[in-house]
Amino acid sequence: MNIYDEIIPAKSLGGIRLKDNIKNYSSIINKNMLNGKLKFFQTNVYSCRYIFTDIPIEINVDITSGEIYKISALEGYQGKFRTIKIGMPINDILNSNLGFYYDECEEAFFSKIIEGIALEVSEDDPPFEEAIKMNIKYISVFDPIAFDQ
Repeated sequence: MNIYDEIIPAKSLGGIRLKDNIKNYSSIINKNMLNGKLKFFQTNVYSCRYIFTDIPIEINVDITSGEIYKISALEGYQGKFRTIKIGMPINDILNSNLGFYYDECEEAFFSKIIEGIALEVSEDDPPFEEAIKMNIKYISVFDPIAFDQ
């Protein structure tokens, strides 16, 4: 995993690729688990999440297939999508002509132009009026086909 890697919507983040099987990353998972630097928990009946305590990357996996369907960059991640990075004011993104809008149901910013990327500003899901005054806290790439089903 590389916290300087480019963020590629609907494809990859941090050297981890969407749709890969989590088994492909077993050496890094096992190493971090043995060192106590990995948190793993089930998020719902069919999904689980891997959180590395010293690497600002989170991986979401479909338990039934082992397929990675969402990867998130957390605070401390240094890579970018174009000029978009963690800590950047969300208002700058809204003025960037990349088609970002706030989805109140998902409580994140998505693009009408670029599929497979979400920007989140806070864990506590602020209303739009407050969200546009905040900075990006997480950037996620995801498989848009998996989320449409």
